[in-house]
Amino acid sequence: MTVEQIHEEKETLSVEVNIPGHDPRTTTALFTRTRKELIARDGRCFICNATAEESGHPLEAHHHPIERSLAELIDWDRFKADARAGVWGEKVRAFDWDNFTDWTQFVDDMTVNGMLLCKAHHIGKDEGLHTMPFPLWVAQKYAKEGYQFSAIEVIHHQQ
Repeated sequence: MTVEQIHEEKETLSVEVNIPGHDPRTTTALFTRTRKELIARDGRCFICNATAEESGHPLEAHHHPIERSLAELIDWDRFKADARAGVWGEKVRAFDWDNFTDWTQFVDDMTVNGMLLCKAHHIGKDEGLHTMPFPLWVAQKYAKEGYQFSAIEVIHHQQ
């Protein structure tokens, strides 16, 4: 087989990083309220464009770009500088950085730090953001309709 032919890529990912200590995860009122707003605003999976009904599961709000469990290691002044410069997009840039006093204000606000995903594209084996390298994960969003992406997924984009 040559690289010109469709070929399977197998990756074994082993990651060893130090996650800072943090309180057990709780669902804040801000997260609950803004998750509902995110669903009302976007209502579809970022990757396949499926609604909850089309995917067969409630849509899940993924913390993005800052994962909640990593918030304690973030240098928030550095992040704010990039955010204000538009590096992370207009919604993050427009966040009320002047009144920012606690990382939960940003991290748990799903309208600025959230991405809607169907269950498969969030945590599914060989297709979820939490289970595969980012370049492979994001390729699913732009892959050709009907492409056999993996043994378990044929690319389908909802209209």
